[in-house]
Amino acid sequence: MNSNRSAFRLLVTCVWLFLFFCPNLISQEVFVFRPYKDKKPLFAYNKLTLHGEFFGHLQLPSTFPSYNDLSGPEDRWNFGFRNLTFFTENTSLLIQLVTHDDGSQRTKFDWHFSFRYHPVENFVLIWGHDSNHDSDHQSYLYGKPYYLNRNYAGVGLPFTQGSLYIEPFTWILFHTNQRGHLDLSGDKLIQEYGIRMGVWIEDRFGLSAQLMGQSEDLFSLGQAYQGDLILRIKLVNPIELSLGASFWKDIQESRLGNKKIFYKFFWGLAIPFN
Repeated sequence: MNSNRSAFRLLVTCVWLFLFFCPNLISQEVFVFRPYKDKKPLFAYNKLTLHGEFFGHLQLPSTFPSYNDLSGPEDRWNFGFRNLTFFTENTSLLIQLVTHDDGSQRTKFDWHFSFRYHPVENFVLIWGHDSNHDSDHQSYLYGKPYYLNRNYAGVGLPFTQGSLYIEPFTWILFHTNQRGHLDLSGDKLIQEYGIRMGVWIEDRFGLSAQLMGQSEDLFSLGQAYQGDLILRIKLVNPIELSLGASFWKDIQESRLGNKKIFYKFFWGLAIPFN
């Protein structure tokens, strides 16, 4: 038992050092709710069990720009994977990679990590890292090279009833260069808050939704918000049809007089693995 605890502390320390010192790896988490009935935690079974998926999406129509400075042609294709590893029944690490393609070339890579710990029922502590970088283009902001990078810490209040999942959440951003407004003219973001919901019907139809606000000040309405809706339909084992929509919209007019909105509809496939 002591050796397991020591290994757990070492693993958490390594994850934090990696997230802190490796910023060049923003990928918002692709929230797809799945009830994991057979977790097989690493420290209970001494076996690494992977829970995740590979996915690919065509985004059409889409107004999402390709690069970190919000320039370039529209984002057209996403390919990536997600993996959730349970260290204990109440401790997990999510890793996600998403690549972006404008239809002819790879434009950007997004990395996301989030570490979740449930000390008590219906309460979770969250630590995360998001970042992205251009692959064939150098973005600039105010004359300096720019890629999105941030770390955050927060809490969630997850509730489950059967196959229904609901989680209000908020977190504080630190060590970040992410700015408010869709023209990147705002101050650095400090807080994000929102709600996630998911449900699976007869283990065949899955619906996941997320709405999140972004704020430059603590506990304020914020400068922008974003939402995602994803429908999953199992076709044949293990292939799923993946349909959805995302948007990102300014709440307030920016200091440059802009009030923008980006949106995309996506169509594709996902291949879950356990």
